[in-house]
Amino acid sequence: MNNTLAKSISSRLLTLAVLLLLVMLAGFSTFSRSLFEPQILPELEKKAEKVGTYVLAQIDRAVEWGIPVDKLSGTDELFDDILDDNKDIGFITITDLNGKRLHLRGTLSTTFDAGLAQITRDAVQAKAMTQGRLGTVFITKSLPIETDTGGIVGVLHVGARADFVSNQLEEVYYDLAIILLVAALFTFEILLYFVNASILRPIRDIHEMATRLADGYFGRPIAPKTRDELGRIGLRIDEAVASVRRRYEELAQAVTGWGADARAKVAGTLDKFEFAFPPKPAELRSSGQQGTALIRIAVFVFSLAEELTRTFLSVYIKQLFDPVPGLAMEVVIGAPIALFMLLWALAQPFAGVYSEKFGRRKVFLVGALLAALGLVASGLALTLVHLLIARSITAIGYAMVFISAQGFVIDNTTRETRAQGMAGYAGGILTAGVCGPAIGGILADQLGFRITFILSAGLAIAAAAMVYRAIQDRPIMTQAERFSLKNLGMFIANPRFMGVVLFSAIPTKLALTALVFFLVPLYLNEQGISQSMIGRVLLLYWLAMIFVSPVASSLSDKFGNRKFFVVVGGVLAAVAGVVAVLNTSIWSMVIGLTVLGIAHGLVMTPQLALVTTLSHGQQTQKLSETTVLAMFRLMERIGNVIAPFVAGLLLARFGYAGAITGIGYILAGCAAICLLLFVAFREPSAPAHEGRA
Repeated sequence: MNNTLAKSISSRLLTLAVLLLLVMLAGFSTFSRSLFEPQILPELEKKAEKVGTYVLAQIDRAVEWGIPVDKLSGTDELFDDILDDNKDIGFITITDLNGKRLHLRGTLSTTFDAGLAQITRDAVQAKAMTQGRLGTVFITKSLPIETDTGGIVGVLHVGARADFVSNQLEEVYYDLAIILLVAALFTFEILLYFVNASILRPIRDIHEMATRLADGYFGRPIAPKTRDELGRIGLRIDEAVASVRRRYEELAQAVTGWGADARAKVAGTLDKFEFAFPPKPAELRSSGQQGTALIRIAVFVFSLAEELTRTFLSVYIKQLFDPVPGLAMEVVIGAPIALFMLLWALAQPFAGVYSEKFGRRKVFLVGALLAALGLVASGLALTLVHLLIARSITAIGYAMVFISAQGFVIDNTTRETRAQGMAGYAGGILTAGVCGPAIGGILADQLGFRITFILSAGLAIAAAAMVYRAIQDRPIMTQAERFSLKNLGMFIANPRFMGVVLFSAIPTKLALTALVFFLVPLYLNEQGISQSMIGRVLLLYWLAMIFVSPVASSLSDKFGNRKFFVVVGGVLAAVAGVVAVLNTSIWSMVIGLTVLGIAHGLVMTPQLALVTTLSHGQQTQKLSETTVLAMFRLMERIGNVIAPFVAGLLLARFGYAGAITGIGYILAGCAAICLLLFVAFREPSAPAHEGRA
């Protein structure tokens, strides 16, 4: 019995809920537009008039002192302060009598020059404040600037955004849609767990009991924890087994009174009964698949803690920037991200050893608490040095959590269910990747960066509480071959393995960290995009991965051609870097990140399957699959570590667009080399024991 039924039940319930919520969201959109827009537009007109009157009062005093309108100083600072405090005001400008701009702050395209000249002439002719429109974008209030002696010397224009209400409502719709998506995915995770706990686990326990009874073993009861229909069935089976045990005990008691000759004649039969009815019933252990279902939710909640900070981390680092002699700002900003990835990579092997020595549960709890401490410290950091220390603590905590969670999955699955268990574990991480950036962007906009870090720490503690209450360590079997750095030489000597690592795995992590974690948030922030919108854009990368990865995994298993998916994914990743900055429109970035998500979805699972196959041969065939994957994970993290520095150097030299395009060129070169290596080195045949764990 696997998780397919659980996912089917959860998906159908979730689909009904999503359809209902979508209908409600569409109705709310139509209702809110018809209700709010007619009422808000008059308020915008009053707002523009009030702002214009205030600014004119400041300008009149300077003009009365004889300062020419085109020589006024301090207007930029005055206008900026007003625009910062009034987001519904799109621009403030002063023009001469012909409509030529003399001072401008805000956003006003040159396409409006003709309209601006016309409303200027209207205001001069009326010699009073007039109202006008610039296309469908701005509602304007135009106020003549007059002197006692020279008459009208200029015109002040204040433009309120006519689309401000629509934009604000769109923000609300986007936020509601994001919340809907996050709620749907979170609900799916919860449903998946409870379907496993309430339906599949009792069915699995009954099935296992039936198998034991068929084998003639009556020594382990079901001991159901619920009293629903399945629980009552389990209870009835336990009562029937207990009845048989009582009869056996009565028979065994009677046999003790027999003579030696009589007992000798039934000795073989009594031995069978001793196997079937051991003196003490075996303790009931929780199902391994049930444990992996819960560890998926715990990993999802824990991953969400870091993903909440994804949209603004690079911006937050920039705020704490202190100049370092000889280093560009962009390189220094990348240091905390690179340090985090480096320590995460280096700590994983040691965390794995400790998790085997002290137990997965203990290491998970310690790691989660360390990560929570690091996240709180990150939110309270006052300097870049403080942040570096905080991120180092967080990285060690994350390494402990993820390696212990993977170890727990390995401990509680068989060779036949290992892939399914790891897929569930990875699914929790990917779901968090979808939910985290979008929700984190909203929280950062509403509550600020520091509070969001504190909330992230709360999620890490919540994940620890889930594991503490519901998961127990199992005895860990000693591995014949543990992860060790001494094995590094074996892998370096394998050209097929290193080809995938150097020209597929490392570039994949390079693209993820350099683009998704570093350059894209900074680039969009530089364009004035809100943190909420940045979160929505980053969400598309993870959504694409979630939808594409299972399909790619299934097709690569079906056709057995892992290399095709690895190469195609590498090429698409390179294309994504170029497409993302074809123009300054946010839609280019939307398309680019979606293509990058598709590319990495194609690569992720086939890449893992490929490296275990390519490791066959030479001395590496003596190593377990776990050791191969551990070494692969350590090596691929090089891409995470070098990415911020590569991106920072490109950014300092070529700017944002040039840096993103440069990453695309690097990925294209790696994809080409990877293809050549696949052609040059044929894939070896897998040995007969390929299914080793």
